[in-house]
Amino acid sequence: MITTGQLTMGAVQIVSKDSSEVIGHAYTVANGGGQLQRWLLYRNPQNAFDVRPPPASTAGLSLEEWKSKVPGLWRPGSYYVFAQADLYRYGETHDGETWTRIPPASRLPPPSYYPAGPRQLDPDGRILDVLQGNFRGLAFSVLGLSNPNSVEYWMLPSAYVPAGGGATARVATGARAASSLQAFVDTANQSWAPGCTFAITGCVNYRGDKPPVQR
Repeated sequence: MITTGQLTMGAVQIVSKDSSEVIGHAYTVANGGGQLQRWLLYRNPQNAFDVRPPPASTAGLSLEEWKSKVPGLWRPGSYYVFAQADLYRYGETHDGETWTRIPPASRLPPPSYYPAGPRQLDPDGRILDVLQGNFRGLAFSVLGLSNPNSVEYWMLPSAYVPAGGGATARVATGARAASSLQAFVDTANQSWAPGCTFAITGCVNYRGDKPPVQR
């Protein structure tokens, strides 16, 4: 199955993996070579969250309707995330590089930052598991929530379905360490196969008592 990225188009709900508490919302549109995700997070998920279908209050909203709802959803101290995920699929050729293997870290394309928001993953030297049914993807973060910009790298398996439509995805800290982006690439290449997708997600950070002007 060809996936459009980590999230389904439109609204989804972000839920704590441990308590089932709703800790945020996200809204996704197709953009450039992938998807632009807007995340509204009430707290730092600390690398442990589920992406689930949206509640009735946000299901089926247009982007303009979503943006108009943000002030009502906002809580003081919330984060707002603009995250541009650029997608690279197994076997495609980009800038002369054929992705039958994930290129070395030194040759990975740079992220495309979208001007204004924060991030979902924190760098703790661990590879994160992206779990969906019996399938497992991987994720890794460079820099973190306190940085103005950060980059996330996601390796999604061929059977992965964009999360939050009819399918849930869980992000959790895995058992494997990665001392560098190259170490993550080496691990991801062990699972890289036809149908897989690699997402390079550039994020920019906002946190405040009121939502950002640009939504």
